[in-house]
Amino acid sequence: MNAGRIGELQGHYLLVQPARHRQARQVEAVRQQVEAVLARHEAVRWHSEQRLLKRTKRSVHFNDPKYPQQWHLNNRRSPGRDINVTGVWERNVTGRGVTVVVVDDGVEHTIQDIAPNYSPEGSYDLNSNDPDPMPHPDLENGNHHGTRCAGEIAAVPNNSFCAVGVAFGSRIAGIRVLDGPLTDSMEAVAFNKHYQINDIYSCSWGPDDDGKTVDGPHQLGKAALQHGVIAGRQGFGSIFVVASGNGGQHNDNCNYDGYANSIYTVTIGAVDEEGRMPFYAEECASMLAVTFSGGDKMLRSIVTTDWDLQKGTGCTEGHTGTSAAAPLAAGMIALMLQVRPCLTWRDVQHIIVFTATRYEDRHAEWITNEAGFSHSHQHGFGLLNAWRLVNAAKVWTSVPYLASYVSPVLKENKAIPLSARPLEVLWNVSRTDLDMSGLKTLEHVAVTVSITHPRRGSLEVKLFCPSGMMSLIGAPRSLDSDPNGFNDWTFSTVRCWGERAKGTYRLVIRDVGDKTSQAGVLRQWQLILYGSVWSPVDIRDRQRLLESAMSGKYLHDGFTLPCPPGLNIPDENGYTITPNTLKTLVLIGCFTIFWTIYYLLEVYLSQRNVAFRPICQSGPCHWPQRTQKAKEEGTELESVPLCSSQDPDGTGLESEGSPTTSGLHAPDLLGQGDWSLSQSRGALDVPQLLPPDLLQGKEAQMC
Repeated sequence: MNAGRIGELQGHYLLVQPARHRQARQVEAVRQQVEAVLARHEAVRWHSEQRLLKRTKRSVHFNDPKYPQQWHLNNRRSPGRDINVTGVWERNVTGRGVTVVVVDDGVEHTIQDIAPNYSPEGSYDLNSNDPDPMPHPDLENGNHHGTRCAGEIAAVPNNSFCAVGVAFGSRIAGIRVLDGPLTDSMEAVAFNKHYQINDIYSCSWGPDDDGKTVDGPHQLGKAALQHGVIAGRQGFGSIFVVASGNGGQHNDNCNYDGYANSIYTVTIGAVDEEGRMPFYAEECASMLAVTFSGGDKMLRSIVTTDWDLQKGTGCTEGHTGTSAAAPLAAGMIALMLQVRPCLTWRDVQHIIVFTATRYEDRHAEWITNEAGFSHSHQHGFGLLNAWRLVNAAKVWTSVPYLASYVSPVLKENKAIPLSARPLEVLWNVSRTDLDMSGLKTLEHVAVTVSITHPRRGSLEVKLFCPSGMMSLIGAPRSLDSDPNGFNDWTFSTVRCWGERAKGTYRLVIRDVGDKTSQAGVLRQWQLILYGSVWSPVDIRDRQRLLESAMSGKYLHDGFTLPCPPGLNIPDENGYTITPNTLKTLVLIGCFTIFWTIYYLLEVYLSQRNVAFRPICQSGPCHWPQRTQKAKEEGTELESVPLCSSQDPDGTGLESEGSPTTSGLHAPDLLGQGDWSLSQSRGALDVPQLLPPDLLQGKEAQMC
């Protein structure tokens, strides 16, 4: 019986023999008869009997003993409260071809969970100035931090040891920089070290989380971050993932952290196993998203690789803080880069904004902006979801070029009222202002302020975008009693992402402190807008495209978008000068300069026909006599005696044993007295040293 065409295959049909309770011998006879008919038929090119096939679901099973306790990867106790990564692994997306570098206190790369994935090419030790980032034992037994972060990202699976990394197919490198004195230049080197090898920089550190520090990358560090997103990864841009900070118990805020506040970084906060904001987590308007970490003592922390030095066992169940959240985010970004290697640093930020999931938390204050994105100061745009991130990356085409607008420096010199009424200043951005850059919709909005105030922590700073979207960019801090205020500090927010750039921006500053104190003053401020030429319609179209991809159909069918070639940017090793080489070059340069000056001076004096007339202290002297040849050539002075204590009659005859200046030339005579050269005539101008008879015009002669 003909059961019809097989799917969409033209000319392919399924023939079925109905079951009629025949014996096996009868069934076999019919089968052979059908085989013979089909084999002889002229219209049949191929035939095959269908047999049962054995197929196994590609579920993920690991023999790593601690994997069942890695609830953040696969939460069996509370399904859904994890990063939703197992479906990605089942489709063989593991971070293959991507290198993540942990910038920290070192990485113990010899441990069995790290060694197979270790990348020595991307590693370096800036504390000891050698290529090996192995952590050094310390008195506090605390240099395990980088190794734990590395294990979260790329711990090897199925080795019957400890745990599994979120991107266990990726390479992992280490840059040791936090185990010693740290300078701005060292940070700059770390941010760009091997940036054609390393794709993602995981940085689980920052300024002190004490509720009173305002700090961040200094001039060189800022320049290195900017250079990294421009030149790193063959021009697609290094991805810098930073932790938002652990100062929540001190009422700290990550807008006072210049790393979390930077437009060039991906700022990641933390939630606990129950999806709540932990006690240590900080809030800020620049937070991009959150992911899982430890919380209260009653809740589980992150299981990951540990060092086995000192008191370490090679595995830990106690990794926590935003230090544990940032590496998880870095690992998920590695999964994105496997399916779409040409994602730029801004593409990664956009995909996070478009795919992060909002969830209910009684501490979160969610506000949906004009573009339809929901954001809270506590959780950014929401929880990172590996499935959504990877599926979005699969169909993503790059965002347009980065457009920006910078206002003039707005001099205000206005007092901040001590009353409940705040100080409010405005700046309108017109379409004409934006025409040159083409900026239409926003990404990051930054405000640089200079404010004097006797107690910095009493200030509350808010920014309102033209849509009315409010960002608390400077939260009051009870522990911050700094009397210097803010000096050109830049606050930033992502809460206006996707909104129109044109319109009036309002900066509102309130003094919430002691009303009897001295009033602060807003000296000046400047508005900086970052975004693209995308219109609101373009953003809505991209949102619809990504939601259509969340079924996973593009991962199933092998769909691939072409990637443009990267730029051929040489690695920094191609032009690095070692300290010893630099010292040698400096010495050679100094010697060359000295010799050049000496030679030029000798030539100059010879060509200007300079005659030297030194004054003898002990008796008559013999002036240099030029030979006839020297007079004609004007090049050289004759070597003659200078002074003689035995020549009172001026005959020029040298007494026996008197000193001479045989071989003495013009440069040698410069040290014999205080001489000055006449630039106009080339003669020696020594009016205060010559005797009167010589000042009356007598030429070179014996005296």
